[in-house]
Amino acid sequence: MKPAVYATLICLFAAVFFVFVGTAQVEEMAIGKTFGVGARTMGMGGASLALSDDFTALYWNPAGMAQIQKFEMFSSLSHNVAIADTYFTGDAVKTTTSRSQMRLNSIGFVYPLETRQGGLAVGFGYNRPQNFDYQTAIQGIDPGSGTDFSGFSVDEININSGGIGIWSFGASVYVTKQVLLGGSLDFWHGNSLNELDTEATDTLNVDNEWSRFRYDDEIDREYSGVGGRVGLLAHLTDTINLGVTLVAPVELTVDERWYQATMDVYDDGETAADAARGKQAFDIERPFEVGAGVAVKLLNKRLILASDVQLTDWTQTRYDPAPADDIPKNNFEEYYATTLQVRLGAEYQIPIIATHIRFGYLRDPIPFRYTEVDTHDFLTAGVGKIFEDSLKLDVTYVLGGWAQEHNDVKTENLTHRVFMSAAYRF
Repeated sequence: MKPAVYATLICLFAAVFFVFVGTAQVEEMAIGKTFGVGARTMGMGGASLALSDDFTALYWNPAGMAQIQKFEMFSSLSHNVAIADTYFTGDAVKTTTSRSQMRLNSIGFVYPLETRQGGLAVGFGYNRPQNFDYQTAIQGIDPGSGTDFSGFSVDEININSGGIGIWSFGASVYVTKQVLLGGSLDFWHGNSLNELDTEATDTLNVDNEWSRFRYDDEIDREYSGVGGRVGLLAHLTDTINLGVTLVAPVELTVDERWYQATMDVYDDGETAADAARGKQAFDIERPFEVGAGVAVKLLNKRLILASDVQLTDWTQTRYDPAPADDIPKNNFEEYYATTLQVRLGAEYQIPIIATHIRFGYLRDPIPFRYTEVDTHDFLTAGVGKIFEDSLKLDVTYVLGGWAQEHNDVKTENLTHRVFMSAAYRF
């Protein structure tokens, strides 16, 4: 077989196999993947739009900052363990892999200012709402039919890492005794690294030419962009709050570096290999996000019930220019969907000991069409303790799971997240 034919077959095989097995690569990394910020808020399933009474209001609803009457220093860490069981449909043998990572989740301050009417507060800091730390692996005989690699023994690992954080400066003010308005200027920054390592071996001798195939792919991205958000928080009564937020479109600039390598080994002992690397830049324009929430305080305000919904029409996302020639102009309109995120939470203050217990639920729909995916569902539980009316410590545990099926490959995901926050007011 001539070298030119080798090269053609290598590229064809890599492209088809890559689409078949490496499903994570066809999804836009910067879309979706809500992680959440702040232990108190995540203990209530992220239901915060009508509360927002600590530093993380800068992310959830900046209007709430004016409720803070003392200078607040805030920090939060998160620890994430992502476990994935992957297998070919019809095959009971699963390949299990996990990835564990501790990250800075939030850090910043809120500074209240005295005014003649109501109050004013400004805040500055960092929140990290998106996380890319996960990996999958699969081993087994490819059950597909009608392709060059049907019946090959597959050994693949797909490792992802990174995330996107937001540096924000915001302000909030009481425009009446019951209504607060706020906004923030957001500077988005982050990175993602995807490393795909695939090997397919003809252990069953189903092909009369190929013996083994190897494909390595690495995509390293840096994200940056500027956006903003505005919010309203209204105390409808002494026990009922309403919150509304609008997140402006964000144009993320992506600087991407990539590397690909393939190697073929044939039955006659001949080999063919190729490698290429490059870099490119493009923009991803994220759409408007609209949120609304309500909070009700009962039992002399010791019990709080809260709920949020957040609407995002991901079909309005745009590439400029497209990162690859085979991505159509209507890519997002055809392959992405509108999502409605639902967040529910409850908090109860135990009398005398100044301790809060919290429970919550978060439903985070997947924004991709044409992939059999269950909605991301998360259950949350947390506890918080206030010391001498100045130091507040919060811890939250989040358990989530979902399943994804694409091209005869099914992945069952389970995540364990722990949020730890500390706030000091003086």
